[in-house]
Amino acid sequence: MHTKIRSAICGTVVALLVASPFSTASAKWLAKDNPRLPVGVYFQGLQGSVVLSLTLDKSGRVTDTRVLRSSGHPALDELARDAAANWRLSPDSVLSSDLSQGRVELVTFRNQNPPKAILPDAKPYWAMLRG
Repeated sequence: MHTKIRSAICGTVVALLVASPFSTASAKWLAKDNPRLPVGVYFQGLQGSVVLSLTLDKSGRVTDTRVLRSSGHPALDELARDAAANWRLSPDSVLSSDLSQGRVELVTFRNQNPPKAILPDAKPYWAMLRG
């Protein structure tokens, strides 16, 4: 008897995990602005990806953010969390798991036009301070 119950629970969990990417792909975001890079972060040339867990309320507003996988740069992680706090999902796209477990989202920072050194072999002042 216990084996059947355990098997049914495992089957349900697997079905939810398989269906989850499809529901996330069809989600309608009402507000989902990309994080803006502050000048200091831009000139440092930081890049990376942050995986966040977003807990939502029934209206689609983000109520909590957690970093599941860091970019390796605390500044980028914080920028991703700050931006995600202002996102809003369409209420009809909110799943029951979004209210309790959270929705996983990827935030990518790419510096398409990295700054160039003013002088050849010049280091920014903050790099010299560490040194």
